Amino acid sequence: MPQETTNIMTTYEIIATVIAVLAVFQPWIIMFCNRFLRKICVSFIPSAKIKLYYNRSGAYIYLGGVIESKNQAAIVKDISVKVIRLNDKAELNLDWSSFMVPVFQSVGGNAVTTSEIARPFKVEAGSLYPVFVEFESVNTQENNRRSEIYSAIAAEAFSLTRSNDTIEQAKQKLVSSQNYKVFRDELLQNFYWKEADYIIELTITYNERKTKQYRYKFNIDANEATAFKENIENSLKSAIDELYRVPTNLLCPQKDFVTAEN
Repeated sequence: MPQETTNIMTTYEIIATVIAVLAVFQPWIIMFCNRFLRKICVSFIPSAKIKLYYNRSGAYIYLGGVIESKNQAAIVKDISVKVIRLNDKAELNLDWSSFMVPVFQSVGGNAVTTSEIARPFKVEAGSLYPVFVEFESVNTQENNRRSEIYSAIAAEAFSLTRSNDTIEQAKQKLVSSQNYKVFRDELLQNFYWKEADYIIELTITYNERKTKQYRYKFNIDANEATAFKENIENSLKSAIDELYRVPTNLLCPQKDFVTAEN
């Protein structure tokens, strides 16, 4: 009577079989590990300098750098900034408004920069995505009030200016008006960029409401603060500049990215 034989795999055969199975499923295993086991890491690497602004849009900042995403792709959904004036804890809350895109050409001896509305973007895993962001205030009440002031000044400038006036004569008429003095004093009272130490809190929001925050510090000294305040009068006088089609020169202090302790 024939006897049944049982084939028992050797240790070598078992190992070879496991390796073969793993080789077949390797792409799915790597995909699973990348998606569920390797933690996403989003980083901001600053470049150039932080630019401080004050004009008809009020106080705001511009900064640039690159965003890096490790292990997984990231969808950057928002970049916001909170500026804190340390001597009185006054806050300036800003959100991204536009991306500034350098264009490598010159028009009239000046470098050309274009802008586009800020919107979510994707950073592929292991890649760097350059960002040059201009921020704007999220305080609707203050924004609306500034808009009212500059609209009133523009109307005033138009009504005061005569065709035979020089630009300096037109500006002198505007500066002598009661509305100009009232609006200038109001803007001076609410001017944010004073002599003080400041902290910038940069927050990147990505994927499903994940956030990464960076803190930087800078200082505005007495001389800078005094010079910076001149932007208020110059921005009011820009209503005349527009009528005469000449550019308005405004101070834009620049600060290094210096990491602040948490």
